[in-house]
Amino acid sequence: MKLIITTLLFLITLTSAGQETITIRVSTPNKTDEVFIAGNQASLGDWNPSKVKMNKISDFERELTVSVSFPAEYKFTRGNWESQGIIKNLSNNPNLVIKDKNSQNTFVIKNWSDEIKEDEMCLRYDIKKYNSKILNEERVLKIALPDNYDKNNKYPVIYITDANTKNFSIALSYISQLMNSNSIPKVILVGINQKKRWEELDVFWSDKGKKFKDYLFEEVIPYINSNYYTSGFNTIIGHSDGAEYNHLLMLEKNNPFRGFINISTNLNNDVSEEIEEFFKTNIEKTLYYFISNAKYDSGDRVLAGNQIDSLYNISKNKNIRFTKEDYTADHQNLVSKSMLNGISFVFQDYRNLDNYKRIKEYAENYQSEIEDFYGFKPEFEENDFGFYFSKIMDEKNLQDYEYWVNFGKENNFLFGSSLDRANHYFELEEYDHTIKFWEKAVNEFENIYPRSYLANFPKAISAYLFEKNPFGAIEFLEKSIKRLPEFSLEFNYFIAKTSIENNVKLKKGREALRFCKLNYKKNRYFSMKELKELERE
Repeated sequence: MKLIITTLLFLITLTSAGQETITIRVSTPNKTDEVFIAGNQASLGDWNPSKVKMNKISDFERELTVSVSFPAEYKFTRGNWESQGIIKNLSNNPNLVIKDKNSQNTFVIKNWSDEIKEDEMCLRYDIKKYNSKILNEERVLKIALPDNYDKNNKYPVIYITDANTKNFSIALSYISQLMNSNSIPKVILVGINQKKRWEELDVFWSDKGKKFKDYLFEEVIPYINSNYYTSGFNTIIGHSDGAEYNHLLMLEKNNPFRGFINISTNLNNDVSEEIEEFFKTNIEKTLYYFISNAKYDSGDRVLAGNQIDSLYNISKNKNIRFTKEDYTADHQNLVSKSMLNGISFVFQDYRNLDNYKRIKEYAENYQSEIEDFYGFKPEFEENDFGFYFSKIMDEKNLQDYEYWVNFGKENNFLFGSSLDRANHYFELEEYDHTIKFWEKAVNEFENIYPRSYLANFPKAISAYLFEKNPFGAIEFLEKSIKRLPEFSLEFNYFIAKTSIENNVKLKKGREALRFCKLNYKKNRYFSMKELKELERE
């Protein structure tokens, strides 16, 4: 008997080793709140949300004294996972962690997750409760719609797991910025909350991991497609186990995603051979595949990212757009450092003018190709044509310029007034067209622009044509005098200068010089001294 008692005492001592007794206190938003703790060890309920109830010590205070091993992780609930206590905010409410006996153990519950009203919280997204038949419980989705969401449009959808962490708010912030700058199309963001994350995002593809896949494929995505105007192009963002889980989703035959953003992935479940084979398969629709590695992450994760990169480089499948990017980051801040690049990578073909060498190629192919890539037909952006205008002017391509103008007319873009057109043709060295549109500009705009503004144009042209085409310059200036007779003095000076210094049409030049001397008045283009110097030549 003594031996048995000694043995039991020894076992009790072993069990208690490494444990500390701590008191956890929490303030509640309501007097009637019953508060439970759900955590990572038996004394905290083994993540059962209704097993360990805290003691009421006042109307708004609850307390629990308990023995724990460090580190201890836990959350507060009202008896179920739908009613989690919000300590930070809804988008960033991670597990509370007690690392040692000096850790913080007093908290304030701001609200319960099942009582939050979006309007009161000034949230930029909706909270939808969804009854899952596959998981046999109610689940929560966070859904952010773009500004000016319109039933007449179709929208790509970005899904993100771990939406009950700050990852969702990071994604929402980046997506909003990218949409506002028109760097990506208008998209819908769907956040998928985790409960028992290690079971749901199970990289070893257990029954629970596969069931969560079925929940995504058979319930969440059909629900979004049924209730929102979606284009059929889906992207999923995953971090850590979520990134590795994404590989398994990608390898499924009924995979509904064509964009993958995998942040700090791994190959604990070594599916490298399956990924290699996937890279070699004939994929009908373009797939976008982004991996980010962190320099200060665990070595196995860095190795996994590099290995997948090597597998892709063997196949170079033209229908898979793949990149692996390295960041000076650790496992956690890699999310904020790489997610912006990942989202931009997935939508790299949206408004990518480098895909089209000439304006005609862009105008004829862009809309249909974007519809093929992302499932919606975009509007042409007038700003995009500025890119081609610069290219046209640099190359002095008259044919492309005419196409640019005609396309603008067909699509109700204002690609320049007659005066602008005159300037464009002048830059293209098409002087007959220049004069034609300058004359139209005088007729159309002399009641809008000051005539002095219009007068500057022939002066600039004559100066440019001075040596290249002096005959053309003189002819153009003569026409300008008829159009703007009040500037006869200045135009006659340029006629005289062009004629005498180039030794062409000297009679006309001398007549123009004589006119300037007889009608001279102070101006900003020439002086009497300059007239006399010109006369001596």
